[in-house]
Amino acid sequence: MNRPTVFSVALGLTATAAVALPGGSAAAADGRATPPPADRYCVIVVDKAPDGAMSPVRSTTCSDDPESKTLTRAAANTVLLMEWFEHANNKPSSLTRVHGEAGDCDADGYRLRATGFWANRISGFNAYSKCNVATGYDLVNLSGDRETWRMDKPCKCLLQGWVGAYMNDRIESFWIRQG
Repeated sequence: MNRPTVFSVALGLTATAAVALPGGSAAAADGRATPPPADRYCVIVVDKAPDGAMSPVRSTTCSDDPESKTLTRAAANTVLLMEWFEHANNKPSSLTRVHGEAGDCDADGYRLRATGFWANRISGFNAYSKCNVATGYDLVNLSGDRETWRMDKPCKCLLQGWVGAYMNDRIESFWIRQG
């Protein structure tokens, strides 16, 4: 899957209707993100999941420029939760960043869909903001085969440059949390 450098994301792409959000973002009528164009840099902002459901996508903001002020504004007042890599150790770079508007991970954490471009393409990831436990699932909505990664470091983060042979290019959803 060789692709040019991208920093795009697609979370919950099954909706057909979309509504504009402030700052050039788009979300589906049911609250899920619409797909960003390929070869763009994006910031995805999610909220905490209600009652164990998937975390709702609040906004998707994209730009051709990774240093864009639009991206900086989109990430304001949020915490960086996760970065996804298309290739192990992000070589070549194909990355998306997911931010949380409800703050750092706790024991309940965040539940994320990796659909569209990212479905079955994740080879590595980093998790930050006290999200030191991550479970990747091969189906959306936290189902199917799974693998859990844990890192106990002072940073309370998880740096997983490669997910390993079992889950490589199979992940469609994540549950990230503090453990």
